[in-house]
Amino acid sequence: MRRVFAGLAALAIAGSADAATIVNGSFEIGIPDPGAFATVPAGDTNITGWTVGGAGVDYIGTYWFAQDGVRSVDLSALAAGSLSQDIATDVGTRYRVSFYMSGNPDGAPSIKTLTASAGAESADYSIDASTFASPDLIWTRYTLAFTALASSTTLTFASGNDSAWGAALDNVAITAIPEASTWAMMIAGIGFVGLASRRRRATVSA
Repeated sequence: MRRVFAGLAALAIAGSADAATIVNGSFEIGIPDPGAFATVPAGDTNITGWTVGGAGVDYIGTYWFAQDGVRSVDLSALAAGSLSQDIATDVGTRYRVSFYMSGNPDGAPSIKTLTASAGAESADYSIDASTFASPDLIWTRYTLAFTALASSTTLTFASGNDSAWGAALDNVAITAIPEASTWAMMIAGIGFVGLASRRRRATVSA
């Protein structure tokens, strides 16, 4: 029994080696007091862990309610901007990035779009902000899966709206996707533990 538990623990430890981490995924660490919002220009690193690109982004304070914590980002400043972060990854490991998207409802277009990319994978996402009203936005969770091609992978979120009212981003996270063989071993191990427990109870009852 103890050997089985040790084996499962070893699997868990092995899985943790594939773990990647997003720094400041909810954008809580940055300009101490952005007020309603603060415009952050390209090349700026004041949003800890992230590099701003394109035409800059708006770092949101009290302008609307964040999905997680009290900060979020409008990916368009006066025009389309972007955020990027380099993540330590294990070559060949499959990862899933999750994030929450909304949109600035205070100007056209009503359909807000962004492109998320990592490694060789990218995807476009859109949300209709025509029914939103600041400060109460509606946040939707999306995901992007990718396979790491190097020991460092650049994750980028780029606005698709060339206006001052873009897609909103918050609560970015990443997890490793276990291989099918790992899942099978864990399920088999858990089943064996359950069988051993039942046999032990039966022996004690007898």
